Amino acid sequence: MKTKLNQSKLKLAIASAIALGAAALASPAYAGTSTGTMTVTTSVEMSCSITTVPMNFSSYDPTSNTDLDATAIITSTCTSGGATVMTMGQGAHALTGSSVTTPLRAMDDGNDNALGYFLYSDSAGGTVWGDSAATGKAITADGSAQPITVHGRIPFGQTVPEGDFSDSVLVTLTY
Repeated sequence: MKTKLNQSKLKLAIASAIALGAAALASPAYAGTSTGTMTVTTSVEMSCSITTVPMNFSSYDPTSNTDLDATAIITSTCTSGGATVMTMGQGAHALTGSSVTTPLRAMDDGNDNALGYFLYSDSAGGTVWGDSAATGKAITADGSAQPITVHGRIPFGQTVPEGDFSDSVLVTLTY
């Protein structure tokens, strides 16, 4: 049995299918639009980090008439545009009469023998580096790692026994 399709009905069916498919794929039409502005904010806090390395003096000769000098590098990294002050504590073995503005630091051999030394912010024998804002070192942060040189000096003429001497000094960034 043969069925004869009516060509006009076939054309109408194809046209309807195309129109229905196109309508399904078309984006919806909107009657209007409205806009607004979203504000995005944050605040940048001042922060710092610090990296220290040991100050290693060469061997001290108690019979020498020459001071013994050494340096160390402390690296500070702080938020760009911030200001900070780096201070140095009196050390674990500060001598009698030591203060935050005039630290009298000493290394110890573990047997209560003291070997005095000084830390300076500009050059060996220069400005003593203390533990107060007035005796600290002002730093203007630029956001990068900033190396700061610490100068140390063991004055000559100290009578101490043979041995290994050490101290630990707290380094503080105040911002």
